[in-house]
Amino acid sequence: MKFCNLAAGVAFLAAFFFVSNVYAAEFSVNPVRVYLDGKVKSGTVVVENYSDELLTIQATINSWSQEKGKDDLIIPTGDLVVSPPIFKVQPKSRQVVRIGNLKKPDANREGAYRLFLWEVPPPRKPGESGIGIALHMSLPVFIAPTGVKAQAELKWKAESVDAKTVRLTFSNSGNAHIQITGINLNLPDGSSLAANQSMMVYILPEQSYTWNVKTDKPWNNEPLRVMIKSDTAPPGVETEVKPE
Repeated sequence: MKFCNLAAGVAFLAAFFFVSNVYAAEFSVNPVRVYLDGKVKSGTVVVENYSDELLTIQATINSWSQEKGKDDLIIPTGDLVVSPPIFKVQPKSRQVVRIGNLKKPDANREGAYRLFLWEVPPPRKPGESGIGIALHMSLPVFIAPTGVKAQAELKWKAESVDAKTVRLTFSNSGNAHIQITGINLNLPDGSSLAANQSMMVYILPEQSYTWNVKTDKPWNNEPLRVMIKSDTAPPGVETEVKPE
């Protein structure tokens, strides 16, 4: 199975029945990322049902890799196990889901997986009208290497596409992922060239990510200072990324 531009955090999928009103469950999952290692071989997430309806969830776990910098490859795996694989959550209640690692972690490279939680829509009652919306959540699961520190190593390069578009590429030569949640491109005088503070871009080890950034003013190939927010820094803290 192949998902393009899978984000991170959490993804939603809606399935529709062609009728007039809308029904949707309300639930959350916490935490939104799971970290395991050679000592911590299992983890949990909590699914909480806020609605007044019984919620049925199917859980699966898959290996996660990237191709060409953007395409996420999602493949069934026996490396990890999720329990229970299908469960019901009563209204205003919660359910603990456990993830266990069955494989010895790699010594040098972080392992990446995705936990999928699929809502199973309830059957419609006779004569009932409405649109059934089934939610699908995708959560990353990371397994730290045992022999070295897990660390992303990010570099960037930029090229001009046109007067107000920069093609920016981040490359991760490290052995662990990084999630970029915000970016600032600044000129040598400290003024902003471009900014995006609502990103959810994962870059796995030895992968890259390229996108076209619309600038606030023309860029004449001046030196840039690139600052990012990511999951490797405290919330709200920006760190500088050096060029290649």
